[in-house]
Amino acid sequence: MSIFTPTNQIHLTNVAVARMKRARKHFEITCYKNKVVGWRSGVEKDLDEVLQTHSVFVNVSKGQVAKKEDLISAFGTDDQTEICKQVGFNSCSITDPSVV
Repeated sequence: MSIFTPTNQIHLTNVAVARMKRARKHFEITCYKNKVVGWRSGVEKDLDEVLQTHSVFVNVSKGQVAKKEDLISAFGTDDQTEICKQVGFNSCSITDPSVV
């Protein structure tokens, strides 16, 4: 009997979740907590070092990616990197997903 091991599953290790509510919708990104603090203060310049992934989620722990229509209505664009910048810089809270 073989055991199925998912190959496309991303493990969130040493990651924080930045959350933002906009246009009555919740959006989340995965980032490194120490790096996002440095990025906000201007120490860190490379966004790739700050983000775990360039995807915008509705619920990170369930892996639910935000719909394109919701991103356009809330942010005026569907460019995930630009939205990640807005959520990361203007987010209300940054938490550890294992605690939530």
